[in-house]
Amino acid sequence: LDAMMEVLPEAAPPPKVQTEINVAIIGRPNTGKSSLVNKLLGEERVIVSPIAGTTRDAVDSVVPSKQEGLLPLRIIDTAGIRRKGKTELMEEKLSVVMARKHIERADVALLLIDAVEGATHLDASIAGYAHDAGTSVIVVVNKWDLVEKDTYTAKVFEEKLRDQMKFLDYAPVIFLSAKSGQRVHKLHEMIAHANEARNMRIGTGQLNQFYRDFLEQPKATTGKSRLKVFYLTQASVAPPTFVLFTNARNGAKMHFSYDRYLINRLRETFDFYATPIRIQQRGRR
Repeated sequence: LDAMMEVLPEAAPPPKVQTEINVAIIGRPNTGKSSLVNKLLGEERVIVSPIAGTTRDAVDSVVPSKQEGLLPLRIIDTAGIRRKGKTELMEEKLSVVMARKHIERADVALLLIDAVEGATHLDASIAGYAHDAGTSVIVVVNKWDLVEKDTYTAKVFEEKLRDQMKFLDYAPVIFLSAKSGQRVHKLHEMIAHANEARNMRIGTGQLNQFYRDFLEQPKATTGKSRLKVFYLTQASVAPPTFVLFTNARNGAKMHFSYDRYLINRLRETFDFYATPIRIQQRGRR
């Protein structure tokens, strides 16, 4: 034993315990990001102005947990993201760059949509930044109190939103008013649920059962051959990343429809709430 201990590598350090959730509030200028921060904090901490672009740099604020079992939130109020061609001042260009940096360090992003103006192509682009960064996303439709509503207004609005952001089908949608506080209290629990899902590690036994249920029989093609999945494993969390070991040769890629099929089955089976899922393929050498 003494001889073995001399050659064994040092034990890995214990994993860091998460003490708070980093939440980035993102969106176009003047969608009410700073108003939402103030409402979450319960005080006027951030400047609110009808003039678009008032916030130039991100401001960190900590929202303590009001419910047992929920982690505090570190809120990052980012500057409104404009199109590249619409930013003329150097400080505005820098604020856009910094906003994207803050998205990358966030665990969960709240994508604010103006309920009066509706979702735009720019909203979809901003959502794409968060999706590509592997950040969990919750779509927040703000200023809902200013919209004339009937029984189907929310349903129709969400259908249009989903149509414009098909890649964000996993993101839950909440309709609220940062100004009046309507439904704002629900956000903390939704954020905690999203954070838990993005850090969830699936056990080997559960993955083996998932393999037997959905992957044991070949269902996709790579070129002219049938794709056979030998097994899968979870490589990492935040975002959840899975590796498929297959019979593909010479770097052949599985069809995107099979990738989507696999992600949908994983999401249904294990409740990956509000978080993107990454799939990597390892073929035969």
